Amino acid sequence: MPALAVTDFTNMCGLVKFYGSAHGAGIKPIIGADFHVQSEELGDELAQLTVLAADNVGYQNLTLLISRAYQRGYGPAGPVIDRDWLIEHRSGLILLSGARMGDVGKFLLRGNQALVDQCLEFYQQHFPDSYYLELIRTGRGDEENYLHAP
Repeated sequence: MPALAVTDFTNMCGLVKFYGSAHGAGIKPIIGADFHVQSEELGDELAQLTVLAADNVGYQNLTLLISRAYQRGYGPAGPVIDRDWLIEHRSGLILLSGARMGDVGKFLLRGNQALVDQCLEFYQQHFPDSYYLELIRTGRGDEENYLHAP
């Protein structure tokens, strides 16, 4: 395995141990974090998103996103970022969609193609080569519906 990522929710507490262990095993460590994200499309509901650093600038932007989330304070789900913050701090970042818990996944499960298209347009516009849809099959209840949504 040439590279591996480990992500924590809105922090990088496991980074130091992971980084040293990965290097020691000859594996390239990929630095990232998972976030709860709010957007206009979801209203009060939150989506999940994984953000990976592609380079040093991405690492700096990742730490800025984490800091902003904590400076805002805690909501019921913990620290939250605004989706628009991703635009400000997009350089050097790779985004993974959050599968069925991401905004695109939630709208796919609801059969709301207009909002799926609106979300994908946002990511295509601002992250044309660094946004990836996650397909995860772990046996959860509505996973197959997400994976086979039209």
